[in-house]
Amino acid sequence: MKINRINNLNSVYYSKNNAKSEHSGSVKYESNSNVLSHQLNSLAYANKYMTALSFKGALDSEEKNFKLNLNFDELKRRTSPDNFAAYTLIDENNDAYKKLSQGDKTALKHLVKAAKILEEVYLVQDNPHNIEFKNYLEEQTLKGNEQARLTLQLFNAQKGINAKDIEGGSVNLARGIEPKPQRGFYPEDLTEDEFHNILILMIKKNKIAEVKKILNQRTMVERDGKYLKATDYTDYFKEQFVNAATELELAALTSSNDDFNRYLILQANALMMNNPYMDALADKKWAKLQDTPLEFTITRESYDDRMTPSVNKNKKLSAMLKKLGITPYAKDNIGVRVGIVNKEGTEYLLTIKDYMPLMADNMPFKEEYEQNISQNDNKQTMVDVEMVDMTGQLGAYRGAISLASNLPNNDKLSVISGGGKRNVYHIQMREAKYADNITKKLDAILNKSQHKYFDIQALHDFTILHENVHSLGPKNGTEKLGIYKNTIEENKADMGALVMLDVLTKKGFYTPLQQKKLLVSYFSAYVQKGPDFSNAHRLRNIMQNNFFIKEGALSVDDNGIMTVNFEKVTPAANKMLKQIIRLQLDGTQKDAQEYIKQNAVWSDELDKIAHNIKQADSTLNARIVSPLADKLAVQ
Repeated sequence: MKINRINNLNSVYYSKNNAKSEHSGSVKYESNSNVLSHQLNSLAYANKYMTALSFKGALDSEEKNFKLNLNFDELKRRTSPDNFAAYTLIDENNDAYKKLSQGDKTALKHLVKAAKILEEVYLVQDNPHNIEFKNYLEEQTLKGNEQARLTLQLFNAQKGINAKDIEGGSVNLARGIEPKPQRGFYPEDLTEDEFHNILILMIKKNKIAEVKKILNQRTMVERDGKYLKATDYTDYFKEQFVNAATELELAALTSSNDDFNRYLILQANALMMNNPYMDALADKKWAKLQDTPLEFTITRESYDDRMTPSVNKNKKLSAMLKKLGITPYAKDNIGVRVGIVNKEGTEYLLTIKDYMPLMADNMPFKEEYEQNISQNDNKQTMVDVEMVDMTGQLGAYRGAISLASNLPNNDKLSVISGGGKRNVYHIQMREAKYADNITKKLDAILNKSQHKYFDIQALHDFTILHENVHSLGPKNGTEKLGIYKNTIEENKADMGALVMLDVLTKKGFYTPLQQKKLLVSYFSAYVQKGPDFSNAHRLRNIMQNNFFIKEGALSVDDNGIMTVNFEKVTPAANKMLKQIIRLQLDGTQKDAQEYIKQNAVWSDELDKIAHNIKQADSTLNARIVSPLADKLAVQ
């Protein structure tokens, strides 16, 4: 499916005193309301965002003979209140929203609209049939088709045709449409072998620049005769990116914080220009934001594309790329976060910041690599956020959903060129995740003598450690792990968190009681209801839990009841962390595959625990409910 594009649009960006075209000379990236107003009027922004977007390049849904894959009874089961959990974000009665200035409330409206626009981009990236299938479901729902209505509920929750549920089962909503390694980034009929052979041919024909674009994070790839061609996101999704950029510019006109406004303008510029350096400028500015009322992030993460990293499996192609100095980067999915910064929660997060250099100093083999954090340079900001909206990849519930993020990732130009990182924590997501059935779940899986150690705050503390460890360890070179890069990185963050928990307890940051609470809470929260080997986060859970059982740090009796053996956890975590760091430094995709294969075993112990969780909690799927965002989107 092709997206309708706007041609001959003169992108505009802004300096303090002048508006300049993208062909101008040097520019200061600062906002000015009068200049912005003048330039916005000249953009002829006719396609004002309403409640949904129409992709003119898509087939009319009536022409597509979709067959719904789940029968009515199965849909009723999956969407029943007991099985379909809700992550409810803030509404207009939330204190944080009521305390905003009118200007910030107006800005928030435009940020929500930008987020809604960009979700449509994600749907195309995820699956070439998503848009037309969604249109079909909406049309059928209006005609009174109850099967379509319930299917649409699941589609909107998982944001796509294909997903996994909490138990690791496949949820495919359209018959005959299966998930593919290329998602929507490459031609649907492209096989892995053909992909490799085309790239080899293109290299032999000296189409080196195009090969580099194809293997870049920010392109969509199409056929070009016997070759392939890549189009930058800013061109492929020009209409959507320009419309979203305009909403950001409008937000910058009324937002009360100058620093935040400068970031919004930089981010708008990046959306309108085919220039990775503009993304880097926006990312660097965003990573420095600490004291702003509002939060807006375009997350660009590469968890789903398995086609691009597959080139690492082809020895001939890998050697050719290495000789040319071309690193294959998995493609970025678009996700968006909109929120209001919670000052009290943010102050709590910042208490750990001064300990980041100490944590970096305790990473294994630290002399062998560069880290994002050093003794003299702590480029890490962090905020706690009242969530207004989560769209695109960030808001897709596929067996799990994000509680926080540490961005930009190491493959981004901003980090490569010396920029910092920023942690953002999602208040409503963590509150909802552990709101229901927790006592029943603990009874089902945890030794009663250790129930006293389970604590919701401890889970937040573990998430804080996990996200901060993403800033530690090898900064560069992990792309060679291919499709396993993300699993290994998430594994590192968890094991690093457990090791640093012990380091910080010895320094007095945590008490011994807090340490026990974190350990019990971690193990209780990160066992799961079924095997899912397709998701980096859930795969690492299987690996870690199985490893801890083998190391004696976690005992499981015949009834599936766990006991945490406190004295054995840190040595086991440290052992696994060392293995992970060596993989990131020296390993190949094959090495990572063998490491995962060795540890990712769905053992009898894990199966017994999973059985008990299922008895205590019937949830299969979940969805985001965003009352404030839904209201603002149509104003």
